[in-house]
Amino acid sequence: MHKVLEGTRARYKDEIAASRKAVMTVEGKSLKTDMKAGEMTFDDFLEVADYAVIEDAYRRAGRAISPDLATTYSDFIAKADGDPDDLEGALIEAHVTVAALGLVPQVKESLEAEAEKLATQWLSKYRVQIKSLSDERQDVYRQIREMSANPMEVDIARPTSWMQPTVIREANGNETPLPRFERHLLCGDDGLFPEDFNTWEGEVVNAELKRAGTLGWYRNPSRASQDSLGIIYAEGEETKMVRPDFVFLGQLADGSVVADIVDPHGIQFGDAMPKLKGLSRYAETFGGQYRRIEAVAKIGDKFRVLDLTEPGTRAAVATATTIKALYESDAAADYLA
Repeated sequence: MHKVLEGTRARYKDEIAASRKAVMTVEGKSLKTDMKAGEMTFDDFLEVADYAVIEDAYRRAGRAISPDLATTYSDFIAKADGDPDDLEGALIEAHVTVAALGLVPQVKESLEAEAEKLATQWLSKYRVQIKSLSDERQDVYRQIREMSANPMEVDIARPTSWMQPTVIREANGNETPLPRFERHLLCGDDGLFPEDFNTWEGEVVNAELKRAGTLGWYRNPSRASQDSLGIIYAEGEETKMVRPDFVFLGQLADGSVVADIVDPHGIQFGDAMPKLKGLSRYAETFGGQYRRIEAVAKIGDKFRVLDLTEPGTRAAVATATTIKALYESDAAADYLA
């Protein structure tokens, strides 16, 4: 990253020089009041920045290019360009330079692009070694991937245990046992998994468990965690994450095991369409790894489903303007037929 910053200093030297002057100059206004006449006058003034002003600008730059990089790069240029007999003065000069870099937008853009490229390169190069690490160490690298400016593929960690409630406590203190479902990947000693589903979710789980060949299922955590499948979608200018509700595992006639994503969601929410389009784009890229990727919604008294592994369905999703009309169209089918 030091080499990248050295390159940007050369590439944008004029812009950095202008920013350096801005760092070293304090602009302000003085106010004078004539109490007798009841008049006020304002005068602009310029002053040379003192150490406190320089350090404030340096800290702001650190937030733009990261505090660690600002610190190490300041040390680097102080030793490379400064007077070895006046390291304190050299470091102040270095802080001025870093502060100036933080004021040039192109510097941050170049730095982020190169950092992204380098991180992707290293994560790819050492992916086998990373997979050989403990779960705790792998999670560190997973977090690095998740900090990427552009979403990156992240392997899902194998869940080993969950804390799962077994009862609902009513306001009056009474406790009601939660419904229990068979064949979840993380069952209790009785082979059952307690869950407080809404009506839709419970009906979907029961329907999938009745399908021939269903081996088991996984309740995908709705929170950001290493054992949760997250799929990106765009809402306006923001990139967000949708986490499909269920992954079901089935066995084919030849004995092979397949995975199905089944995601029941209400259509009344404002983000329903962006989420559906994100799931559709995911299906276009990764659909070959699944048997089904289905979005389910209840329209009236019927459950309708969009099979997003089908190109025609994805094309309909891409051009749809209202989600209700999409589920009512020929692109969808009856889910519980």
